[in-house]
Amino acid sequence: MGTLETNRGLRIGELAERAGVTLQTLRYYESLGLLQPAPRRPGGFRFYDEGALQRLERIRQLKELLGFTLDEVRTVLAFDDAVAALRARYLSTEDTAERAAIVREAARHTEGLIALVDHKQAGLVEMRTRLQERLDRYHALLGEMDSG
Repeated sequence: MGTLETNRGLRIGELAERAGVTLQTLRYYESLGLLQPAPRRPGGFRFYDEGALQRLERIRQLKELLGFTLDEVRTVLAFDDAVAALRARYLSTEDTAERAAIVREAARHTEGLIALVDHKQAGLVEMRTRLQERLDRYHALLGEMDSG
């Protein structure tokens, strides 16, 4: 059936199709460490879980929607992974002091991610400003041509 609902997971081709990437892209992401290869099961097949699909969707969102480079994607994923590990640590303890330390560390990670997003946003604002200036020059030139 090829769906996660079968509890077996997705084979590599099924994962690629569901995530909207090619097999080559999926393997490339694995080679870069952006996506962990699924362990081989008896018979030699790899079956990916829902987490792999969500991670691929996150990578696509960062690349395609937000325009992040693969290095920036790696940085964001590292922040995501660190915060997920902190969340697990937080939930595993009742100690208030330890929980406070975990929350402080999560805040530092989030500040780092905000800095990355701010840097990306500043670059986009600068690019938009240059494009607007170019458009203004085109309009001015057309105005001169129309009046002359």
